[in-house]
Amino acid sequence: MRYQAQSFVKQVQIDLLALSDADLFHEIDQWGPRKEPSILSQDAQEVTWTALGYTRTPPETEHLSRPPGVELEVREHWLAPSPHQLRGLLTEMDVKQFAQHVIAIAFQSLHATHPEWGDGSTFNAHLANHLRWIRMNRRRNDQSSMRTPHV
Repeated sequence: MRYQAQSFVKQVQIDLLALSDADLFHEIDQWGPRKEPSILSQDAQEVTWTALGYTRTPPETEHLSRPPGVELEVREHWLAPSPHQLRGLLTEMDVKQFAQHVIAIAFQSLHATHPEWGDGSTFNAHLANHLRWIRMNRRRNDQSSMRTPHV
């Protein structure tokens, strides 16, 4: 990984870890394992979510009424770690692990809604700015709620 790419990945990690536990957990969980097709292989997905502290539960089969000949939908469920455990795992990751696991799922989740963010270092810079915006917005909201008298 080139130095510039490493520095942008490190900046995303710093900005993600600067979020509160609740915001950090919410952001990662939004990128979470979903039913949608993934750009990551099944094995890579499992490695990534396991590295982030998620545990897979046995698949469930939907038992809805269905026309004959239609296959049942099988859904995988992942149990999320505690926000504190997630923060610890993210803190312990080196730049390469963070890029492999976190940047990959962030790109997969956010690129469809933000194609203008591009990819590579450009995406990472936009992601870091997005995370800073979340933190700043939360801080503003918290400060304004403290100033507003509760009736």
